[in-house]
Order: sequence, then C-alpha cells, then structure tokens
Amino acid sequence: MTAPIVLCAILVCACSVTPSGKSAKSTDASEEPTTATTAAQTKAEDGTPEYSELIPESAPEETEPVKPLTDEEAMTGFTNYLYFKVKDLQKILDEDKLPCTWGVASSGKDEIMIMFKSHTGALLRYYVNRNTGKTYVTQYSVQTNSYYRTKETLNVREYINKKPTPTPYVIKPSNSKAATPTSKPKVKVKVSNAVNKTVTISGHKYSYKIPKVSITGKNTNAANKKIKSELSKYSCKGSNAREIVYSYHTTGKLVSILVRVSNHKAGTFPVYKAYNISISSGKFVKDRDVVKLSGTTDKQFYSMLKTTFKNYRGGTSVPEADAKKIINTNLKRVSYKYVDPYIGKNGHLCFVGYVACYGGTGAAYKPFDGITHKPV
Repeated sequence: MTAPIVLCAILVCACSVTPSGKSAKSTDASEEPTTATTAAQTKAEDGTPEYSELIPESAPEETEPVKPLTDEEAMTGFTNYLYFKVKDLQKILDEDKLPCTWGVASSGKDEIMIMFKSHTGALLRYYVNRNTGKTYVTQYSVQTNSYYRTKETLNVREYINKKPTPTPYVIKPSNSKAATPTSKPKVKVKVSNAVNKTVTISGHKYSYKIPKVSITGKNTNAANKKIKSELSKYSCKGSNAREIVYSYHTTGKLVSILVRVSNHKAGTFPVYKAYNISISSGKFVKDRDVVKLSGTTDKQFYSMLKTTFKNYRGGTSVPEADAKKIINTNLKRVSYKYVDPYIGKNGHLCFVGYVACYGGTGAAYKPFDGITHKPV
C-alpha cells in the first residue's frame, strides 16, 4: 500500500542528523553512493551513537524482484528513520519553536532526493536509490558554497514498516505528486549608509561611511544604534579625521560586515571591526554562533587560527628571528578573546585578529581568511 507523502515541520531539533567529525570530500549530486559503513565503524570514526539494532548488517534475501520505491514509500521510511534517530523527536515537535522541514525535493527514474533543513540552518540532501533503498547524504557548506558527502548512510526500505513509538507526527500532504518544503516569504536584507560623508586627510579626500542594516519584518534598530555609536567616536574632521569604509556578505542566516577605520598616517595601522547580525532576529550574533552557523566546530576554528598564525610572519621582509617571535606570540592568542569571526565576501569563514606584527606599534587589528590562511 502506498503511504502518503509526508512533509514534516520540526520546530526545534535537539539533535543534528549530520555525523560529527571530519567533513567528507565534496561530491556532485550525481555521485553514486558508496557501500554503507557498519554501525561499529561509524561510532569509532565519528563518535555518533550506534544504531546497529535499527539497521541490520544485511538485507534478507528476496524471493522475487523488488518493486521500485514510490515517493510516498521513501518519505514514510525516511520519516520513521528520523523518529528512531532523533531522540525525543515528538517532544521537540510539540514544543513549537524554530522549524525543521523535510520533503521530496526531486524525483527521478532511479533516485529520489529528500531535502532536510535543521533548526540550525544546516541543509542536507538524502539521495535514495529507488530500487535498493540505499541512501547517502550530502551537506551544504557556507565556506565552499557547495555540498559535501557525509559519512551518514541508511536503507530507507528497512524503515517503511518499522513503526516508531510514538506514531510519527505528520502534516497531511496536498494532492501534488511530490511533497516539497513549504516556501516562506522571501526576506529582503539591505545594507546601506547611516552616514555618508567625505573627509579630507593630509590634503586627500576619503570616504566616511557608517553602515546600517534593514531586514524585512525585523527590528534592527538596536544593532544599528550600536554600530553608529561605536564608529561615530572616530572623528571626521580636523587633524584626527579618519576614513571609514566597509564591505559585507549575506548568507541565509546572517549579515557579516567588515569595517576599516584608518587615518593614513605613516607607521600606523587601520582598525578593523566585524559585526554579525542575525537575519531571523535582527540582533547581533555571538562569535561562537557565527562559527557554528558556518558549519565549523570550535576545534576546527582553533585549528584554522593556528595554521593562519604560523603562516603570518608579521609582514613582508621580516627578519627570521623577529618572525619567529611574532608567530609564537600570536599562537598564544588562539581564543575568541583575541579574534572576531565573520563571513567574508567570498563566503569563507574569516576573522579579525589583534595580532603581533613587525614595525609600528608592534600590534594591530588584521583581517584573515580562515580558509586560505592569508591576510584579507
């Protein structure tokens, strides 16, 4: 019997469906799934719970040809799988908070793709072989703006008749052939100038621009007030006049703004400030959450910092002895106390670091690309 297409909404997901550990190599959506790892291997490699009691090591022998899965059967099996995998899923659904959604995003002759979106903004694609039921998973990375293959595997067929307790909470599908996640009104994000002036420094004219953010349906007044208050402390007149310019990048979750404040005097360094505002709330996002929303763990971020600081010698043409001291000093600053993460214009996870450098005051604010490990 063909089960109805299921499109579910999770309002707070207490557990990610993506295994932890190293990110697998990027793959195209058309890549064939590899042989599923055993539960014991998965636990040893990435620390995820063992689900061996749910996924048999081998499927029973078929006495007759197996009919290809329908979209409805694939969705039934996938929904049951989530109930087994995610602890207290029904309770999470009933709490009625931030949504998770899943549904059939594409349906081909040999493959069904189910899109899953978690409450953290993580996007995963489950590719179901219509004949065997074997499924592999890819996850979207903000850093590379592409999907990469994860270690998660399952067989959807094995869950079609494996009913979890409680009974899966579902939203009744429409009469359409394939269920897709409910579309939301498009949120418009705009970054413009709260202040737009021209300043004259040492006979040259420079820009003095302070940004402000507007998001459809969200109150960004508090965030904009803080940005303007902090940057207005830098004079736009007289001998202490400063140039202020900025760049920004928008993801599905936040707006990242990088501001540079400089006076163009010899022997001085610009000051850089990073501001991250949540698109869902219009409020500032904490440093740790910026890293998390980029799909990076604290451990991975600290590793980025270490590699970047080892590559940064304090500038160009720096004597070896001085470069070694600068590197050692910066390696002691691998902490959120000394760096402010943000998403760069290329979508990379970047950060502003207060680092030791060569010449001038001996320390300066500098933006770095955490992916290329080079100054921006």
